[in-house]
Amino acid sequence: MPLRLGLVGAGFIASVYASAARRVPGLEITAVASPRSARAFADRWSVPAAFQDWRQLIAEAPIDAVAIAAPNDLHLPVTLAAAAAGKHVLCEKPLAPGLPAAAEMVEACDRAGVLLICAENLLFAPMYERARTLLRRGEVGQPYLLRQQQGHAGPQADWFWDIGRAGGGALLDIGCHGIALACHQLGALPEAVAALLARFRHAARTPAEDHAVVHLRYPGGALAVIEASWALPGGADLLEVIGSRGRITANLDRAPALELYREQDAPSSGSPGWQSVMYEEAWQFGFPQELEHFVEAAAGRVAPRFPGRDALRVLEIICAAYQSARLGGAWVPLPFASTAARAIDHWLAPEPSVAP
Repeated sequence: MPLRLGLVGAGFIASVYASAARRVPGLEITAVASPRSARAFADRWSVPAAFQDWRQLIAEAPIDAVAIAAPNDLHLPVTLAAAAAGKHVLCEKPLAPGLPAAAEMVEACDRAGVLLICAENLLFAPMYERARTLLRRGEVGQPYLLRQQQGHAGPQADWFWDIGRAGGGALLDIGCHGIALACHQLGALPEAVAALLARFRHAARTPAEDHAVVHLRYPGGALAVIEASWALPGGADLLEVIGSRGRITANLDRAPALELYREQDAPSSGSPGWQSVMYEEAWQFGFPQELEHFVEAAAGRVAPRFPGRDALRVLEIICAAYQSARLGGAWVPLPFASTAARAIDHWLAPEPSVAP
C-alpha cells in the first residue's frame, strides 16, 4: 500500500511535490489544504480531497503523513497536530523561524514516535550526490575549501518579506540549503561561524537581509563559504570543493538542458537571446528522490538522511551567523544556544536572546 500524503499548502513548492510524486510509485497524495486554493490545486493534480483548513485535513483526511509546504510560522503548529495524530512529517526548510519552535517540533515527533524529516532537496540532487561520491573516493584528496552559491532576485510570495512570519531573510531562506549541503559534503559539523549580511536591493520591502556571506570553520581546519542571495539577477546554484590533489565544480543551475534562442520580438514572455531550459528540473534538483527517501524512511527501511535534529543543527548555525553579523563578522563558536523566537533577532533585536 502506498504512503498516503497530505499536503499543507498549495503554492509553488506544493506543485513541485505534486509533480515529483508522480515519479514515486510508493507515494500517493490523497489530500491538500489551503485557505484559498485547495480546490483548484486538487483539480489540477487529481488530488481526491481538498480542505480550506489544515486542521481538518489532519483530523479527517485518509493520510499517513503530512508534507508542510506552508509559511515558516505554520511549521510548528502543523507539526504538533500531525505528531499528536500519529502522522509522519516532511517539513519544508527551514525547520522553523527560530530554535525554540524547531526544538519543540523535534521533541513532539520523538515523543509521538513519528518521523520528522526536513525537506532539503539539495542533499538528493544527483549532480551534488555525484560530487559527494567523488569526494568519498578521494578523487581530490583531503578537501579543505568548499564554496556554495545559491540565489535569485527575490521570492515571489509576500510572506517571505514579513520577518514575523519568515523569521529571517535570505540567510534563513536560502543559506540553510548551502549550510546543510556543506555539512553533507564534508561529513562534519562546523565548530565556528562568521557572517556578513547586507540589504542591497530590497531594503524598502523588508528589514531582513537580501544577501549573506557565511564562513564555516570545520574541525581540522577545512573552510566553507556559503553565499545566499535574494539580490542575484539570473540566479545561481553552484558548488565547488577544493582538495589537496584536485578540485570539483558543479553548476546545478546549468544541469543538462535544452538550448533555446528567442528573437527580440518573439511572442513570448521570456527574455530574448539564448536560454538554457532544463527538461528534468524536479529530478535534477532532487525532489522525486527526496520524496522516495521519505517513503522508505517512513517504512523504516532506511535511516533518515536529514532528520529534524540535523535540521535543528543547521538552524543553530544560522542563528550563530546572525549573531556574527551583529558583531561585525566575528567568529562565533558552535554549538550556539538561543531562546530567540526568530533567528533574525540575533541581528536586529536590541538584546538578542542567547540561552545561558
